[in-house]
Amino acid sequence: MNWPAIHYETLPWVPSTARVSRRAAKAQPREYGAAKVPSISELPVELSQETLALVEGATVEAVRFDATEAHRLLPFTPLLLRSESVASSRIEQLTSSARKVLEAEMTGRASGNAGLIAANTRQMAEAVDRGKPSLESILEMHRMLLEESAPEIAGRLREQQVWIGGSDLHPGDADFVPPHHTRLADAMRDLEGFMQRDDLPALVQAAVAHAQFETIHPFADGNGRTGRALIHVILRGRGITTSAALPISVGLLSDTAGYFDTLSSYREGNLEPVVALFARSALAAVERGTWLANELVDVRDEWSRQLTARADALAWQVLDLLVQRPILTAAVVAEELGASVETARNALERLEADGIVIGGQLDRRRRAWRSPDVLELLDEFAAVRRGE
Repeated sequence: MNWPAIHYETLPWVPSTARVSRRAAKAQPREYGAAKVPSISELPVELSQETLALVEGATVEAVRFDATEAHRLLPFTPLLLRSESVASSRIEQLTSSARKVLEAEMTGRASGNAGLIAANTRQMAEAVDRGKPSLESILEMHRMLLEESAPEIAGRLREQQVWIGGSDLHPGDADFVPPHHTRLADAMRDLEGFMQRDDLPALVQAAVAHAQFETIHPFADGNGRTGRALIHVILRGRGITTSAALPISVGLLSDTAGYFDTLSSYREGNLEPVVALFARSALAAVERGTWLANELVDVRDEWSRQLTARADALAWQVLDLLVQRPILTAAVVAEELGASVETARNALERLEADGIVIGGQLDRRRRAWRSPDVLELLDEFAAVRRGE
């Protein structure tokens, strides 16, 4: 419908000779085009009746999920957040197993993708507890995402030109060049105004805000993961989700090519595709979230049949904790359940003897017990793509 496309401004490019020869530097362009994003804070949003009907149906299902299935998932909320962060990271080709991510959270010493996804989990947890979205809350979420891996840029708007695709040396042949960094503050304040409106369907607002955020590309790194965490801030703030996060990245992951195509269409002034995609992704999230709830309940029931401990033994309480945290140490169990470390260790060893967990060294000084059933479920939940 009637939505403004981005325009481009021509800016000078000064080649750097730091990483290339003088000859290569001379071959670089002397100017490039950077996006100028339109102001959207007060723009009317017009959508076709077909898309509005899709949004309405998805909203009804999301609210129903939050009122019914999400309550079953309440004990599993930490798992749902981890799964959502893993799926969000997979969209950017950041992959790691649930086991490695959880071990990264526990040891605090992970490098590579597991550490990045563990940080994304903390960011997601922060996102669902936020009130109204604001520039300040976005900066704080970004700080949480990158404070360990890239502290020099964490929580700060970028101070240089970035671009997507093309050469690593210059933006001349890039697929997309976001706005110049001097335009970021105004663009983000305008986005803040849009996010705080209450005259739009929540899913429409989340879709448009996300697309606008990714177009502005306000950070030197971490834009995609922060932009998807922003979706949860909006949905929670608008009351669509109150019990648990709707795993919308799992829905987006089912068609990553379509996801990036809709962002391109948005920049060309076509609003419908990204809104429709978000509605379909919300429906997919409800379906996958319901599947996860059912599977976790089945796993917990199977454990109850396997466990041979006395009825009053601590091991029964550990089962509930294990569904939330599928890798445990004796110290964690002792702290969470108010038991001694020795009693906690005995309970974990009982679960190991009954085939519910597998024990092993977490690091040099600590032994941990993991549930292969839950870890495999988490990997399966976050790995679904179109055709899989």
